[in-house]
Amino acid sequence: MIRIHFSTADLGRVMFLPEPEPLRQVALAARALSPSQTSTATRRWRRMAGSRVRPTMGPLLKLISPTGQFPGFLTPTVDRAGLEPAIERLLETPADLIRAELGPHLPSEIHPYMRALLGGRAEARRALGGAVRDFHRHVLGPSAIELGRLHAADLAIRSRTVLAAGGEELLATLHPKVSWQDDILTIATPWEYDVRLAGRGLRLCPSPFVADCVTFDEPGQTPLLVYPAVELPVVDPAERDSADGLAELLGRTRAAVLRSLVSPAGTSQLARRLNISNASASEHARVLRAAGLLTTDRSRGATHHSLTPTAVQLLR
Repeated sequence: MIRIHFSTADLGRVMFLPEPEPLRQVALAARALSPSQTSTATRRWRRMAGSRVRPTMGPLLKLISPTGQFPGFLTPTVDRAGLEPAIERLLETPADLIRAELGPHLPSEIHPYMRALLGGRAEARRALGGAVRDFHRHVLGPSAIELGRLHAADLAIRSRTVLAAGGEELLATLHPKVSWQDDILTIATPWEYDVRLAGRGLRLCPSPFVADCVTFDEPGQTPLLVYPAVELPVVDPAERDSADGLAELLGRTRAAVLRSLVSPAGTSQLARRLNISNASASEHARVLRAAGLLTTDRSRGATHHSLTPTAVQLLR
């Protein structure tokens, strides 16, 4: 069992990630390529994504163990949003940390690339950065709009749970293997582990790349619980293209923008969700705002887009 211990303060510090952290999403997606990941959503995604894997992605895939484990340095804490700042931080990982996290788990005979990475070789780090970029672009990129839709839909469902029944009900209904009792969130697993929040709060993030809940508890950081995202009805792409009235009315990208904003977002965040440029996201938001379908708040130099009641009715 994994037991996450809450204080009264922690209940008020439960928050959702407005979008997945890019390196963690890459790591979880790479992990999902393993046949050991057995959820329906994961198997469906693996059938589509497996053919997109390229040899250049090897340095990343070598860091994912057959059991799905990956080293902590692969998902560093980053102050700035976006993939490139995260890769920059990854490439700055001290060599002794890489050796400490990888060394004890490697066999005596290892691949030359792993030997170069353990040795702190600059070319090995650059190859890892390139592998992450290629994976993000070619494996995750074609699914970006659908992944954004899944994330937004899950957050919308959880938000309604909070509004209707409160935070404790939210925690109790995250997953069938999760239970809530006496300020302890218990997750059924084969191993024993306790996470004591002690006022740090808890971050939550849905993911279609996990079959069970996964916890990340790193010193000095707010713990993260990644749980399986809700599964939306599967629609054949040809059927969706011919029957999507919203896309016919607005255009596919603007329909995707509207659906993505079920969870409000800034312009850059919206662009990342849909794998489009910031300029394109800004222009689509402008058109939708002029049509009365979204509002934009501007404060401290940042924009924040959210749906209007008319847009919510349209989506329904």
